[in-house]
Amino acid sequence: MIFTTSRLLSIASSLLLGCSAALNVNFTENQTMTRVGKEFPIKVGQQLKLEGADVKVKFIGVPQDSRCPTNVNCVWAGNAEVSLEWTLDKCTTAITLNTHATSGAGDESKFGGFRVKLIKLDPSPHSEKKISPSDYTATLLVIKE
Repeated sequence: MIFTTSRLLSIASSLLLGCSAALNVNFTENQTMTRVGKEFPIKVGQQLKLEGADVKVKFIGVPQDSRCPTNVNCVWAGNAEVSLEWTLDKCTTAITLNTHATSGAGDESKFGGFRVKLIKLDPSPHSEKKISPSDYTATLLVIKE
């Protein structure tokens, strides 16, 4: 009972602090290294660790994509939302970036002394071809502030 109570307290405190330390989250699957200050591509489901920092970024997906198809003339360019999971020192937060910077969240976000910017999202939509959720690749830039 003592172990269970202490484990529950540990998990509860972790959730209250917004951290995943007590949950023993393992980030080794689909993880490679990238450099701060250098643009890098990341595919849906992939996680990258920043060289020289305890920072990981994972591309969760594209929950909304209303960008204008390349073979259509549109009045507005549209927008796509890119969902990321950002982990710094075992504390994880969700970040949403947009391809159209005036869509609310913008194309960059700051967290823990770093700034992450969405450079581009591929592939571009086409009116005759549906994009599979696993086909998306985001190009990101992370800068230490």
